[in-house]
Amino acid sequence: MKKRLFSILATSFILFSLSAKAELVSHEFNGILYVDETTVAELEQLFEKYNYRYFRGKLDNAFPAIFLKKLPSDYANIESQKYRNEVFIRILTPLALKINEELSNERHTLLRLERSLERNKTLTPEENEKLEELALKYDYFLRSQDETRAANLIEHLKRRINVIPPSILVAVAAMETNWGFSRVAQEANSLYKEKVWYTNEGLEPLENKEDGYRFKIFDSLIDSMRSYALTFNSNISYQNVWDTRIEAAARQEKLIGESIAYSLAHASNLPNFVGILDYTTAFYDLFSIDIGHLQRIK
Repeated sequence: MKKRLFSILATSFILFSLSAKAELVSHEFNGILYVDETTVAELEQLFEKYNYRYFRGKLDNAFPAIFLKKLPSDYANIESQKYRNEVFIRILTPLALKINEELSNERHTLLRLERSLERNKTLTPEENEKLEELALKYDYFLRSQDETRAANLIEHLKRRINVIPPSILVAVAAMETNWGFSRVAQEANSLYKEKVWYTNEGLEPLENKEDGYRFKIFDSLIDSMRSYALTFNSNISYQNVWDTRIEAAARQEKLIGESIAYSLAHASNLPNFVGILDYTTAFYDLFSIDIGHLQRIK
């Protein structure tokens, strides 16, 4: 009881110490609360309103659909590393769950096309157009134009278009941005340090300016995560992960971050990436996010 009281008082002190004017700007659409501007204290009040007190979610593994466009204006003023990290997880978890809803819907679309092809031996012009759109989006090129094209496209796209454990999306973002404290996260809404080359657009790096790259600037945090998810599912550097997902599905196992973490050995230039990823997900019990679901705001 004393420990819980101390934790409450400590959090209250942290929030009181974060001095920034009230600036909460939000709107609700289709059960999602979009937050354009907020301070840490205001965000905490918002989380409290929807019973989102802990980063592990509610007892039913539901996470409220609260989408921050960017990190709180005074996020960099958080002094407690433990509290900062927990806030970061609570901010990103609903976004990661939404990305997986989108991926799941696209996979269902692909499987529906597969069933239509099996049933009718061909696809309608509209179905063919959708299939070609998916192939273009996920960067799969097939030279063949014969009657086997549709079946081959579907077979290869099934490896790519699939869910990504939310724990991986959150943990990798934490590692790449130092839990949101990095300059690219604060100024570019970039969670994965995505680069653009030989252009004046983007956030100029403070070092290695002569290397010809800048950090891509995103309109929102979820745009950055969505871009990373597309890279994850289209860049052949991740094909070991794709195979691991297929193997998990064949065993009828729930796909969790732990099962694919070691397949990401070549996915980042960070030293000891896999080891730190495994530690981060385990220490914060991020695998619990993988069995969570997004709860629409009522």
